[in-house]
Amino acid sequence: MSRSIKHLDFVKGDLVYFVGYEGPSDRNKIGIVVDIKVGESNFPLYVVHWIKDKLQSTHTAMHIDLLYTTDLIDNEASPKSVLHLKDRVNDRSEGD
Repeated sequence: MSRSIKHLDFVKGDLVYFVGYEGPSDRNKIGIVVDIKVGESNFPLYVVHWIKDKLQSTHTAMHIDLLYTTDLIDNEASPKSVLHLKDRVNDRSEGD
């Protein structure tokens, strides 16, 4: 059985916001990725320090997104561009 390495969506220091689990996103909940845990799950886990709440929590890439993503001009060269944002969220299915 081979284990494939999953692509990292974020790096330490990225400014992110909480996308949510099933409800609407909360762009007021802003945090910084402070650690990345690989190998503890089938997907990379991102430890986020939430600035306003002054606490840390762990999330998959499906539940957070770059804070500055929607400000980018659509560009084929940028996978995090506005055009790809919707597809990126929909493609992060974690095999419910």
